[in-house]
Amino acid sequence: MTPTRWFSGRGVGVLVLAAVIAGCAAAPTSEPARVMKEGDFKMLAGHWTGKTDVQGELSAEIEGIIQENGSFWIADRRPNATQFPGTMKIVDGGVQYDSAKSEGKMTFHEGSTSWTWNWQGVTKDGGRRVSNQLTKSK
Repeated sequence: MTPTRWFSGRGVGVLVLAAVIAGCAAAPTSEPARVMKEGDFKMLAGHWTGKTDVQGELSAEIEGIIQENGSFWIADRRPNATQFPGTMKIVDGGVQYDSAKSEGKMTFHEGSTSWTWNWQGVTKDGGRRVSNQLTKSK
């Protein structure tokens, strides 16, 4: 193999590997959603961090706290941010939520070292799409 051909083949391999790694890092949670049952909020209680994506707004870093009874709050991750409360309820193994700003469905996914908390909902002030994703270490 000539040096030029070897280099171009190696360069393509490096680019493909980089694309695969970047795609895996950006991929959504691959673990199936947990089928929720009574008492699961106790296991999920605690501090969560992640991002919010509300249609028509810039994505923002957020944090939240889940209580053992399924109540929660969410706030931007900045000093003195307003906390927006909400409640979750288990319905047929899934989670429905109602918060101060939006309502919809949530899923929880268990990974080997962390949990992922996904939201799919709509805003109460005009039906814009809400898609939040937060994580918590085990």
